[in-house]
Amino acid sequence: MNVIYDLGQITLSLKPDEKLIAFTGFSIFQNRQPVGEGILKISSFQNMFITRADWSGHLTLTFIIDTDPVPEIRGNLATIFENITESTIRRFFTDTFETVSRCPMNAASKSGKWYFEEINIYFKTLKDKEPAIIEQHVIPALETILPFRFDPIEWWDHAPSKHQNASELETPRAAGSLKNAILDWFRSL
Repeated sequence: MNVIYDLGQITLSLKPDEKLIAFTGFSIFQNRQPVGEGILKISSFQNMFITRADWSGHLTLTFIIDTDPVPEIRGNLATIFENITESTIRRFFTDTFETVSRCPMNAASKSGKWYFEEINIYFKTLKDKEPAIIEQHVIPALETILPFRFDPIEWWDHAPSKHQNASELETPRAAGSLKNAILDWFRSL
């Protein structure tokens, strides 16, 4: 008997085991001009039934991009995210990096106004190193590989990390932006 697995459903069923640790907004650039914006949600794998003695783990990066104002960027996004591969991202990490996997979630989305992409980055050691890895390696890697510029990271525990400058805490925000509405919602939780 052949068993058919719905990978989209499996991915969604794994979401309860993720712990949101940070989020940020970003702008998408084309020809040095901003053409779109989105939110990056960063989660760390947490499962109360599994304890990893070796402290390995992974970060899940969920990109939520508003394509409504500029629908033509929607077609380019899948190609843009294809640039994130094990070979392109490995050089930004130390020997704790294991692998990266893309999980295009856009097919599961029923909205034509949003684009979703998920990237999992696996590490040999991750526990208690998330802030340093995210700020010193993940964000610089993404800004080099993708045509994105990220706002300062906002940590879920609402405490600035020791790696963050006080001047980075105040980010200018455009009124009426859907990105900013979602960021404000994250901040209110």
